[in-house]
Amino acid sequence: MFGGIIGSGSSKLVAGPLGVVKVGFKGYDLGKTTAETTMKVDQDIKDIIYQQDGTKPSDKVRTGAVVLITGTLGEVKTKTLALLQAGITAGHASADEDFGVLGRSVYQSMRDNEVGGLKLAACSADGIASEEPEDQFCFYEAVFNLTGNLVNWGADVQRGLPFEIYVFFHPFAEGESTAHRGAFGYWGDPEDSNVPAIKWPDVAAPVVTGVEVEDATTLTVTFDKNVTEVEDETTEDKIIASVDGAFVAPTASVIITNVLTLTFPDATFAAGDEVLFSMSAGVVEDTAKNQNAVVASRRATNDLS
Repeated sequence: MFGGIIGSGSSKLVAGPLGVVKVGFKGYDLGKTTAETTMKVDQDIKDIIYQQDGTKPSDKVRTGAVVLITGTLGEVKTKTLALLQAGITAGHASADEDFGVLGRSVYQSMRDNEVGGLKLAACSADGIASEEPEDQFCFYEAVFNLTGNLVNWGADVQRGLPFEIYVFFHPFAEGESTAHRGAFGYWGDPEDSNVPAIKWPDVAAPVVTGVEVEDATTLTVTFDKNVTEVEDETTEDKIIASVDGAFVAPTASVIITNVLTLTFPDATFAAGDEVLFSMSAGVVEDTAKNQNAVVASRRATNDLS
């Protein structure tokens, strides 16, 4: 007998001989990695040598450790560069207008200025990231360092963004855990491990989950979170409805929690009409000031009879 059998557990992070992960940082989905992604505990180990024991150590002591993750992102965007490389700023005024500045940031603490929560999620055989907590590594304090080319140009070269991530030990505040003084991170339900959950920032834009014709003059638009109008005076100017191919603009709007109610001229909608809804970017925003993306020709539910 060699001893007890180690249970394999059910986490897909280490299940099977092959694995693919998806990366999230500061609440943003950075997509999947290409080639190999690795994670190790990078440790400093000091030899303890006593003269009477000769030149070989009689003990070894760990004097420091960080978690080091390396890989290559396969989905490169200008805002990804700005998120991961200090000194770069990027934005977009509309879906087809991009802008930014390639600057620099030197002699500043990366931990103080660039740190964020990190998530690595195991992917299934068809490339879908798992939503199960046991299949996700979550780290409290991570800092990205881009180690290769920011952009590749080539006829037969896939664009990729090589990186290394330093994960620092995160001390817990008083009362956050009765079992641990701190940690790099966790997998699974943090309550089961008696550690605090990472508070991910809300950076997701409001998403339209439904458009419905309520009556002959009313169209309601439902979002996945509570929203307010970005500019109360211009909301109607940034929305259009197509009714059997004819464009009609709303004359009034009001938002209650997550529902935008639009009023149209008399007898705009009738039974059997095909109604398509379109909205510019930046019409509504959530409590974190995240604004909606462009909505183009979304079909409305029309149950008028």
